[in-house]
Amino acid sequence: MKKQKITTQKPKLTYRVNEQIRVPEVRMIFPDGTQQVMKTIDAKRVAEERNQDLIEVQPNADPPVCKFDNLGRLLYKMDKRDKDLKKKQKTTTLKELRFHPNTDKHDFDFKSAHLEEFLRKGNRVRATIVFLGRSIIYKDKGLELAERLTERLSIVSNRDGDPKFEGKKLFVYFEPDKKKIDAYERIKAKTSSSSTPSVPLAPLPPGELTEPTEESQEN
Repeated sequence: MKKQKITTQKPKLTYRVNEQIRVPEVRMIFPDGTQQVMKTIDAKRVAEERNQDLIEVQPNADPPVCKFDNLGRLLYKMDKRDKDLKKKQKTTTLKELRFHPNTDKHDFDFKSAHLEEFLRKGNRVRATIVFLGRSIIYKDKGLELAERLTERLSIVSNRDGDPKFEGKKLFVYFEPDKKKIDAYERIKAKTSSSSTPSVPLAPLPPGELTEPTEESQEN
């Protein structure tokens, strides 16, 4: 026996049209915004005279609300709207960089600059502070580093919740803030126009950057 194919695709919204509408009366919405309660048989006759379809748009109203339109054109508009919404969706990657509670200033500044760059590009970031061996006894240093990161990245982001310990790791999440990023970019553009060009960030060493997950959001 052939297995039935199962699909998870969301079914399109369907309307009752023309002869499928069997209630005695409907409330018609005309293109100019006026309304009129009509006998369904009369509404169907007017639809035929206009070479249009009688389409039920609010079936739960009393009486149901209908309008005159071309069903094919209406479905085309809905399909186009759905495609436009999908185009506006933005895929963001969760970027991660690792620190240690005793990370020196140079390494801190180097990695913070990369996190800032990721955030400016619209990505979420996670800073993971790793406690090796017995360094877990220095939790306060890890929390202090998390606060330094929060202050450093506050010009382009907001911290997502409080730092959280999981075993020998401390996780800190940051969300990009579009308003802050736009303001930062404007200031940077003004200062760079009157100074020498900025030097691109040096690439991260292999293994320093991980991309745990990908997430989707609407603008």
